[in-house]
Amino acid sequence: MNVDARLNSLEPRFSWFYIRLLLLTGVSWAIQAAELVLLDFSRVLVANDIGMQKFEIEILGASIFLGSMAGGPIFGHLADKFGRRTALLVALVFSLGGLAVSAQAKVMYVLIIGRVITGIGHGGQLLSTVVLVQELAPRPMHGRVVSLLDAFTGIGGLIGLVLAYAVAPWLEWRTTYLLVSGLVLYTVVLRFIVPESPRWLDSVGRTEEASAIVENIEHLHFEKKEVDFTSFLESLSSPSLKTLRSKRQIPTCVLWTLWTVMTLSAYVLGTYIPTLISLSGYNMFANWITIAVLNVAQVVGSFTAAAVLDTYGLHRSFAVFAMLAAAASVVLGHMTWSREVVITFSFLVNALLSACWSCVLTYTPGHFTTACRGRGMGYSVGISRLAAVGGCYLYPHMFNVWILSVPTLCWIFGSVLAVVAAGIVPHFSYQPLKEEDDAIRVHEH
Repeated sequence: MNVDARLNSLEPRFSWFYIRLLLLTGVSWAIQAAELVLLDFSRVLVANDIGMQKFEIEILGASIFLGSMAGGPIFGHLADKFGRRTALLVALVFSLGGLAVSAQAKVMYVLIIGRVITGIGHGGQLLSTVVLVQELAPRPMHGRVVSLLDAFTGIGGLIGLVLAYAVAPWLEWRTTYLLVSGLVLYTVVLRFIVPESPRWLDSVGRTEEASAIVENIEHLHFEKKEVDFTSFLESLSSPSLKTLRSKRQIPTCVLWTLWTVMTLSAYVLGTYIPTLISLSGYNMFANWITIAVLNVAQVVGSFTAAAVLDTYGLHRSFAVFAMLAAAASVVLGHMTWSREVVITFSFLVNALLSACWSCVLTYTPGHFTTACRGRGMGYSVGISRLAAVGGCYLYPHMFNVWILSVPTLCWIFGSVLAVVAAGIVPHFSYQPLKEEDDAIRVHEH
């Protein structure tokens, strides 16, 4: 039985190994989320200290996306060549190193350089963590492990709020940035406790190392090892890798469309609409407590996705979550924007969007073979961040120049998300790769 088959044959339950894996990688995921929230909500402190105009603050916000746009493909190649764990460690160094550069900034351009470096690390950290965790888990657990990993986004967001609203005003933003950047030492913990992906090790010919890691997982998972050559023999009669690649060109375009639409719609429906509502209704962002509610919603959404993904499937779950998020946004757009209404519906929309993101993060790595999974995930991240940069200028243009109302924006972005989730992805996307697909590539070389 090959490495992939042995991992997939593990009982899909949370043994101590997978609990520890989620906690360790989840901490690094939460660090990333906390850093993003800290950077976002400390912009006023930074602007007042350095002396920045409004357009400079906008450029500062987009610079992280620009960095992530480059970081995704760069670290995707790094993950495929040197390993998922190595890519994660280097990405974390970039992410927190950029924060240290920002802390030393006295002029605008140094601050932007620091944000770009941070963005490069964020792009790499996102793809490498998801791929590493998914490749260490059996296939029936992919939805659960990735969704629970994504739940640390909300947890990190709560920590980021504490840093931005309590610590930064007290210690001064530069000191806070430097303290957070000191978490780079956590890479030592990841290096010596989290194993490399055995699937990747096997794909590059390091079979003995891969087998040793799988044996350790089986031991911690309390699995009895069985010798079975059936899956290997079946792999020799599978379609060629060239055929598999040719069949995935259109689905890859669909995948990039999915990431683009998800990025644009999630920001509009989850953040920009509540911001516009605050102009004439209740302001969700006036108080850190209500902002924290949105982070709690992210945790709830991720846990919801973890509960249903592996049972009902990615396509069905994503379609339901997306259509519910779109419907809730449209309803919010047409209601009176009182405190109770805005908080309730904003919580619901953000929870559903978080569940959608869990679906997308689970869905994407399965589109690619082990040999190019890092690059595939990396380019998807890069495409989405390019969309985010464009969105920074598209949303205000639609509202201020095209004079589109809040309900109209909800209808536009909600409809696009629902159509892509329920109409395009299930019919034009891929069927998940089988374990034999990777075996083909290994034995062709």
